[in-house]
Amino acid sequence: MMGKNEIVDTLNDLIRIVQDSHEGYQQAAESGEDDDLQALFSDLAAQRGAIVRELQRLVAEQGGAPDIGGTIVGGAHRFFLGLRAAVMGHDREAILGEVQRGETECVRLYDEALAKELPPEIADVVRQHLGRIRTDLDRMAALRDTAA
Repeated sequence: MMGKNEIVDTLNDLIRIVQDSHEGYQQAAESGEDDDLQALFSDLAAQRGAIVRELQRLVAEQGGAPDIGGTIVGGAHRFFLGLRAAVMGHDREAILGEVQRGETECVRLYDEALAKELPPEIADVVRQHLGRIRTDLDRMAALRDTAA
């Protein structure tokens, strides 16, 4: 079984990327022009915010200090900047492509976390989040196919 510090570090890694996607969606919702995408991104931003809060609660339960900010470096931050640029350029296909890229990175980090020996009750929550993120990724892929 993992030690508390390793559990906290693993969860904080997830918090950072989900917080990045939360901020990215929020900005995309605020500056987007397509009503359907704005509604979708608002919905996803709210969902990601809820996931972050849930992960922070798990970290606190482990006696750790929950991470509160997004990453400054790394794939997630590049996703965030790419999404902002795509939204500013009002390029629907590029926006969906950036989201897909960022969410794929998110799924990768979740898979890595689940490959570790997390306590069962934490692994269950992480699996639920991953299911939600995969569903969103499928929605993006479907939207992207119709945009193409």
